[in-house]
Amino acid sequence: MQIFEFNLQFFIKNLHFLNDNRIDTAYKYCENLAKNHYENFPVASLLFPESKRKYIYAIYAFARTADDIADSEKFTSREKIEKLNLFELVLNKNDISLIDNNNNYSNVFTALFDTIEKFKIPRVEFLNLLSAFKQDAVKDRYNNFNELLQYSKFSANPIGHLVLVISGYKSEDLFRMSDCICTGLQLINFWQDVKKDLEINRIYIPEDIMRKYNYDEYLLSNNAENEDFIKMMKELVDKTYDIFKGGFDLKNHLNGRLKYEFKAIVTAGMYILNNIKKLNYKVLTNDISVSNINKLTILLKAIL
Repeated sequence: MQIFEFNLQFFIKNLHFLNDNRIDTAYKYCENLAKNHYENFPVASLLFPESKRKYIYAIYAFARTADDIADSEKFTSREKIEKLNLFELVLNKNDISLIDNNNNYSNVFTALFDTIEKFKIPRVEFLNLLSAFKQDAVKDRYNNFNELLQYSKFSANPIGHLVLVISGYKSEDLFRMSDCICTGLQLINFWQDVKKDLEINRIYIPEDIMRKYNYDEYLLSNNAENEDFIKMMKELVDKTYDIFKGGFDLKNHLNGRLKYEFKAIVTAGMYILNNIKKLNYKVLTNDISVSNINKLTILLKAIL
């Protein structure tokens, strides 16, 4: 009995340490996940305050993990929805034990819940992200541009809100400007990845815009970059720029390193838009991604 009492006291005394160690391990997993995935846009770059980076990694890891499920070729649409519904259940019930059989998922939610608690983040932001990933699992064509904007509202805009909240900003006006930037970035990603998305049977060029320019999926699948395609892509890029620039003034409302992080993200987005233009909108036969040299240029432009 005395040994049992001693062991119980020892366990209680060290419970805090054990919990902290588990959380640290979870954040480290999220950091590794973020750093091992290629992205055109900075992910908690050196411009972001070091004290806040791990929370950005946690958010990124959640989004990346859910996105990987939605894009996976291993799962059927039904299986994808089931897994994403489980993520939603874990969020709503605040219960990691529902996924304890998967260490990777457990790490993601351990770090995420710690982040949510520290910054009092509304869970609706994460539920909105899951809504977009569920849409990815079942929808691969879009009727019009408004459908893309609605998708971006859930897939991209929550990320901007989360970064602002973690950085201490909760103004609805700033959220609106952030929405322009995040929606713009989502659309930019669509136009640089037209070929890549087509390979997984996903087309984000709206069907009504294709009809407007006498273009169709057959031409797209055969890499036809005729005059109609060029005009069509120009309209999409112009629409995207008009939305993107609506958030440029956000930099004048941010302080410290976040201001430079924001400038880096905008510079990266504009680099891709301008690169698409320079290549005469021929995104099917050209690589639009940001090279390491250009990433350095973007970083310098953000600082200067």
